[in-house]
Amino acid sequence: MDRPALPAPDLVSTAQAREPAQAPEPALAPEPAQAPRPALAPEPAPAREPAPAPEPAQAPRPAPTRELAPAPATGNEPPPGRPTDIERRVRALWAAEFGLDPDGLAADASFFDLGGHSITAMRLVNQVREKFGTEYPMLSFYQEPTLRAMTAHLTEAVGATTPDAAPAPGDDLPGTVERRAPATLQQARFATVHAGHRRPQVFNVALRLTLTGTLDVPALRTALTRLVERHEGLRTRLTPAGDGWEQQVLRPGPVDLPLEDLTARPADERRAALDRVSAEVTETPVDPTRGTPMALRLLRTADDTWVLLLVLHHSACDGWSVSLLLRELAALYGSARQGVPDTLPDVECQPAAYAHWQQEQADEADEDRKVRFWLRALDGVPFTVGLPLDRPRPDSPSGRGGAVPFTVPADVRAAVERLARQRGTTPFVVTAAALGRLLARTSGQDDVVFNISYANRERRAFESLLACTITGFALPVRDGAAGSFTALTDRVARTAVECMDHALPVRRIAPALRDHTGVEVPDRLDVGFAYQSSLDAEVELPGLTTAVEDLAPAAARTELTFGLVPAGDELRGFVEYSSDLWDRATIEGWTHAYVDLLREETGRALDD
Repeated sequence: MDRPALPAPDLVSTAQAREPAQAPEPALAPEPAQAPRPALAPEPAPAREPAPAPEPAQAPRPAPTRELAPAPATGNEPPPGRPTDIERRVRALWAAEFGLDPDGLAADASFFDLGGHSITAMRLVNQVREKFGTEYPMLSFYQEPTLRAMTAHLTEAVGATTPDAAPAPGDDLPGTVERRAPATLQQARFATVHAGHRRPQVFNVALRLTLTGTLDVPALRTALTRLVERHEGLRTRLTPAGDGWEQQVLRPGPVDLPLEDLTARPADERRAALDRVSAEVTETPVDPTRGTPMALRLLRTADDTWVLLLVLHHSACDGWSVSLLLRELAALYGSARQGVPDTLPDVECQPAAYAHWQQEQADEADEDRKVRFWLRALDGVPFTVGLPLDRPRPDSPSGRGGAVPFTVPADVRAAVERLARQRGTTPFVVTAAALGRLLARTSGQDDVVFNISYANRERRAFESLLACTITGFALPVRDGAAGSFTALTDRVARTAVECMDHALPVRRIAPALRDHTGVEVPDRLDVGFAYQSSLDAEVELPGLTTAVEDLAPAAARTELTFGLVPAGDELRGFVEYSSDLWDRATIEGWTHAYVDLLREETGRALDD
């Protein structure tokens, strides 16, 4: 989660309607407590794209099915001969898979005798998990691949209802629970830290869209409603379940878009009112455990000027998702304005399916392998960066903070990109190496380590997923204070690729590091870095000139986070900082030092 996923509030960009970058590079960190501020995706892309998740191998054909013993009575069985609601829903899924009439399916017919195979079996089981909100082990399906067995399993897991019984009054209304699923790792982490943070508004990702021209308000409301219908993450509530969290996907309904007309007020009062409402929206925590993770407000500030305030909780988005949301909002508005159906492709993956995929990928042996790597990679590296403070560190952080914007000029950005090409790496690596050098020199440490986050969208289906998928890793920079910047860049490039291949949040490796080193290891790092190359905050709504700003609350998730966002020919930068520790003037001085260092070191390296 990195500070502005957009350029800082005063850096407004007029939409140019260009296609956003598609490469899924490193993005915001999954540990909100330490991640860079906004959910807008930071993405360093060390050298290569993650390999797609392999398709499952063809499973051996299961043995002929055996007769299924009657399911034990649960006390809620329907009268004999009447199919349950669960059976009818299961029949519908099977029939859709094979193109058959649901009533023509025999209860004991084998899925594989009907023409199923391992890939279609996985597809069916994934649909069952999504539709019924419960686990269905693939092994159980292979052992009993019949409609009867699946119905019995689901009846025991979620309970049966009689087929023709009408739902209880209000059960199918908008805002009621449509289905349940396990929370994603990112959702669970955010829900936990949100509850314990003194200033939970730090997890708000707040955008202000200034729309100039003739706005069709009903079309905008229709577009937002359709957006929420398409993306379940925008209508999901997080609730405790056992010792963890679950998603409750709520049924969609018309989006509430409060409208306030300021045009009757004098111009100076209008501006003051806009600033007041913007601050109010930004500083009001969006709580994903009490409702859905999105808040909206529309203001009219002139006859032809409107401001849409849109706030998302970071648990529901990252930089990739913000770009997706803005792009789809523009397309849906255009369709609604013309009164024609939209032509957007179906969403291939929803957060519930992503959570199940995460569970399927869990591998204890692989995690042990990664932990062993980190024991070697972080051996001897101090886990804190001893930057000089303006005041003593408090016993308990207040959560208060600020953000300082800065700009890397076009000539310096060009030098960064030339050096990256020359060394066979990416601009992320060059800018991270420069940050490592700045931190080493400022702290007086030879070795430093800071948190990196990346997009973590390994499969093509995840490209349409509106959710927070980021994960993070520690990036150690050794001997950063002196020596050749070219050599430092090469070392950081190698290290970044290795660390990405073994990515684990620090809190997951801290216990092993404590046991190995015998010293206290924090669960999070002091400093973070985000290079948000996949973020595209430009949007063009038909008939309107659109400007997008990021509105940052006066809060900090971690002590210090540096971020860079490509914008035109420049890099727009930000530093989110804890005001418990530093004054704004100190941070401004460090931003100037960083840009100067980047200019000097890339220039010297290119001249060598």
